[in-house]
Amino acid sequence: MHSLAHLLALISLPTLQTQPDTNARISGHALSAYNGRPIAGVTISVAKVERFTVTDSNGGFTLSGLPAGPQRLRVSYEGRHTEQEYEFALRAGRTTNIAVMLDVRATNLAPLVVEARFVDVWRDLAGFYERRQRYGGFARFFTREDIERSHPEAISVLLKGAGIFTWCLYTCLPTRFSHGHICSVPISLDGLPIWERDLDRIPIENVAAVEIYRDPPNSSPFGVPMINQFGFEGKDLIQGRGECGSVGIWTR
Repeated sequence: MHSLAHLLALISLPTLQTQPDTNARISGHALSAYNGRPIAGVTISVAKVERFTVTDSNGGFTLSGLPAGPQRLRVSYEGRHTEQEYEFALRAGRTTNIAVMLDVRATNLAPLVVEARFVDVWRDLAGFYERRQRYGGFARFFTREDIERSHPEAISVLLKGAGIFTWCLYTCLPTRFSHGHICSVPISLDGLPIWERDLDRIPIENVAAVEIYRDPPNSSPFGVPMINQFGFEGKDLIQGRGECGSVGIWTR
């Protein structure tokens, strides 16, 4: 009798195995592009399958039970709907983490969503707020709210308040005095390196966020290669580029 029960148990084992999950999920947060705070009450919908959810008090949301493959998301908030749809390739049994950045002060539909994209902690504006939480004690972070409050005339004026000054000889560069010498500070714009001398060509009204690192990173803190330092007259007066920090600027 014991052997028969054991045999029946062995026969039934295949039917007890968990079937592979063929559904996909989308999870993330809705944040204000103005100050990085979570936004509740944002509707995230997938029209193709008529599924939607609303962000909670922490700005979080999850949509589960979605078919794998390309799916288009729409975002609405306080009766406004975005004209643009955001497509994501969903994988069966996987959760796709995204960030939705809202310009909640916009008055028309088109600029409502600043970003709806995969979360990349190093390469986008959404990652700015992740880095602010992670490295707040080692860097300065300016949101759009901070920038409007301080009313700087240009980016260089904002950086001056963080100890970065424009130093001019044959060309003008943002620099910082550190460890007994002056060194130039590399600048990244929307994740890409730019010439430091072009800093004030960026309209201050277009800047969404700025992050300033004091210490030299092993590589760019934004995950992009730093632009090579080309020689210029008087370069012997300025020490190694990036030895005393770096700056990341994000536009809206």
